[in-house]
Amino acid sequence: MPSRLPSTKELHAFLITAEELSFTAAALRLNVTQGAVSRQIIALEQRLDVTLFHRHARGLTLTVKGGEFLPLVELALNQIQRAVEQVSHDKRTIKLKAPSCITPWLLPKLMQFQQIHPEIDVELTSTIKHMVNFATEHFDAAIGYGDLNKLPATDKNLESDLLFEEKLTPVCSPNLCSDITTFTLDTLSEMTWLHATPEKSDWKLWLRQLSKNTEQPEIANLKAKQNQHFATLDLSVNAAIQGFGIAIGDITLAQTELEMGRLMTPYSLDISSGKGYFLMRPKSSINSSLERLIDELLPNH
Repeated sequence: MPSRLPSTKELHAFLITAEELSFTAAALRLNVTQGAVSRQIIALEQRLDVTLFHRHARGLTLTVKGGEFLPLVELALNQIQRAVEQVSHDKRTIKLKAPSCITPWLLPKLMQFQQIHPEIDVELTSTIKHMVNFATEHFDAAIGYGDLNKLPATDKNLESDLLFEEKLTPVCSPNLCSDITTFTLDTLSEMTWLHATPEKSDWKLWLRQLSKNTEQPEIANLKAKQNQHFATLDLSVNAAIQGFGIAIGDITLAQTELEMGRLMTPYSLDISSGKGYFLMRPKSSINSSLERLIDELLPNH
């Protein structure tokens, strides 16, 4: 048994390095030098008398012992963080992380929640990432995105509930289509397609289903004369609202814009992507304030 326990700085350095598998990338996240991170890892390995990483010319890989140690460190640091927050923070403040694309759905619910519970503050952090690591990111809850057939939170220390299933369909500004009386596939191919992913996966998924429904195999290979790519779903949909082209949007996320007439759905087909948005939280972070927010976001909770 080690004569002295590792410091939290060493453990945190190990955790970030295990995520990045690069001393350079870990140093950038920790805002220290690469040498400082390397020394912390070496000190930790010497203290434990085990090798945690295999050093390679182009990066790192965890050893068997390092892989065994990682989830234990994540759990320990998470418990320490929760203990500190429980003692030093007002539990009427909820720290919530959510992907930026879900903002149109989430903000009205948060505003309604704040009106009902003005004594509870919700600190919302927006991100382009769809997942969270509660061991290194100190949030009370987060909204994630993942496959419906397996909840993103498989850790026994986490709770996870489906908020809504993703259903996709083309959306565009009514102004863009003001001169179009009938939407055909020729009409579609003449428009600029707006993509939220480099792989154009949402458009491909929708076209494949339309091809099956109409029994026209050639539809699956339909191409646009012009394409525009964006980093996130909300950016592509915002471009559609401004009339720059037609995007594949989620029905639930676009609901407000559809009701306001800023967007329209020119085709009746909407499809399930097999994915959805989930509300995740560590069991250790659940308290009366968070439970109230969960009830707002999950009416059937």
